[in-house]
Amino acid sequence: MKKSLLMAVAVVFACTIAASAQEAKGAKEEKSAAEQKQEQKKQSPVYVKIVLEDFETTQFPESSIVYKNTGYQKGGIAIRDQFPSPAKDSKKYLGIKILGKAGDVIQLTPPKKLVIDKYCQSISIWVYGKDLSGELSIMIKDSEGASHRLIMGRLNYQGWRELTVNLPKEIAQMDRYLSQKTELEITRIMYNPGNTGRLPVWNYLYIDDISATVREKMYDKQSDEW
Repeated sequence: MKKSLLMAVAVVFACTIAASAQEAKGAKEEKSAAEQKQEQKKQSPVYVKIVLEDFETTQFPESSIVYKNTGYQKGGIAIRDQFPSPAKDSKKYLGIKILGKAGDVIQLTPPKKLVIDKYCQSISIWVYGKDLSGELSIMIKDSEGASHRLIMGRLNYQGWRELTVNLPKEIAQMDRYLSQKTELEITRIMYNPGNTGRLPVWNYLYIDDISATVREKMYDKQSDEW
C-alpha cells in the first residue's frame, strides 16, 4: 500500500516537473519569437506620409490648365471651401471642370514644384467623384529625368475618396552617387473625361491633399577609396 502510494506520488511529481519544463520552454520560445519580431521591426524601413500640396494657400491661375486634342474644349479651376475632404485640417480644395468627351484631356501644371526628396513608396490624392467614369493620372519625373504616367484611377464613384498608386520599380529613385542628391517631381495632373457620347459634356472633379508615403533613402556608407 505504502509502496503504491509512493509510486503514485513519484509519478505526479515527475509529471509536474515535465509540465513546468515544457511551460518554461514554451515561454522561452515565445519570448525569442517576440524578440525576433522586434528586431525585424527595428531593421525595417519606417514609412511616413508627407503632404506635398494641401491647397490651403497656393493660388492656381487659369494659366495652370492646358487642353489637348479637340479645339472645342472649355474648362476652369477654382479654390473652393464648401464641403472639403476628410483630410486632416482641410478647409480648402481645388475644383476642376472641363467640357469634353472620351479622348480629350485637361492638364494641370502645379504653380509650385511638388518635389519628393526621399524614397517614395506611393502617392495619394483625395478626389471627389461624380460617377462620370473619367480617369485621373499624374506625370512624375524620376531621379534620372525620365517621365512616367501613373494612373490614379477612374472616378466612377460618388463623393470623396483617397486614391493611391504605388510607384513601380522602373521609376528611378536611388541616388547613383553619394555626393549627388536627387529627387522625384510631380509635374502634371491630368484628367480624361469618361463620357463616350458624340457631344461633349461638362465634367467636374475636386481634388484635395496630395501626399506621398516615404522613407529615408538608404545610402552606401562603405567607401571604396582604400
